[in-house]
Amino acid sequence: MPFRPQKKGLVAVIGATAAAAAISFTGGNEGVRLAPYTDQLGGGVQTVCFGETDVPMQRYTLPECKQILDSSLAGYASSVRAMTPGFDALTDGQKVAVIDFAYNAGLGSYRSSTLRRRYAAADFPAACDEFLKWRFTGGRDCSVASSGCTGIYTRRRAERAACLGE
Repeated sequence: MPFRPQKKGLVAVIGATAAAAAISFTGGNEGVRLAPYTDQLGGGVQTVCFGETDVPMQRYTLPECKQILDSSLAGYASSVRAMTPGFDALTDGQKVAVIDFAYNAGLGSYRSSTLRRRYAAADFPAACDEFLKWRFTGGRDCSVASSGCTGIYTRRRAERAACLGE
């Protein structure tokens, strides 16, 4: 399912504290590139700003990239919220972790995951441990130092820690 940014901002979807944390968390994990580039770990897809793939591939300013990130995260948050019963009762860390996961791995991956089922069942901390299972990309185990993709596993560990409130 392709992602469509929302008109409603992230603060309106998940609240100010969680929104600030999500922007910082996802932005910090993605890094920012103002000009389009080819994401080799993402299957060679064109990417810009904070890992965006569903926007025109052109040069952006940093304020434009920040606005795009807010809009994108709002869309992901709305979608994750819709498919996760009890989402509004989650801690800010649990919200940030799962929204970041969906942003990075995709809504389809989240929808079909045990992670989503455990979140929906409020099965914590088991739900938080599910993040660590998503450490593979392109057939490589990103928990292995020589894989060339250890950033993915570092991100999953950070999502788990946020989920656990660490």
